[in-house]
Amino acid sequence: MFDIISTCRGGGYMYARTSPKHPNANSKGLYPLHRVIMENILGRLLDRKEVVHHKDGNKFNNSDDNIELMTISEHSRHHSKMVDDIIDTCAYCGKEIIIKPHLYRLRVKRAKIGISCSYSCAAKLFHNNNPKVGGSTPPPATTPL
Repeated sequence: MFDIISTCRGGGYMYARTSPKHPNANSKGLYPLHRVIMENILGRLLDRKEVVHHKDGNKFNNSDDNIELMTISEHSRHHSKMVDDIIDTCAYCGKEIIIKPHLYRLRVKRAKIGISCSYSCAAKLFHNNNPKVGGSTPPPATTPL
């Protein structure tokens, strides 16, 4: 289907210049080598929803037995990591919170005074720790005599 004229490295992958020029090649006439090889194996162009997975994780190993065709969703599932939920306690009421790690990181980043179990606890926590809205005021600075 496509004859590979030359290859080069770039962006973490191998790229190929083909004859005839690949219809999806970039302005320099380059297209990912692993996709060209898979298209030659299948005898057709790849669909937009198809990806070529490197079985051993080495993006430069484009041998026929190291690449396989997957859908985007299959590929995402294959590479997703199963992680445990994080268990923490509400900074206001002390209730146990079970939360996904990515959401925990976001909430810790946003809430500098601690994470809470609900909007209600978050509002109370904010109110109690913010002097501008009637919360506790910081102790006055003492000056040495």
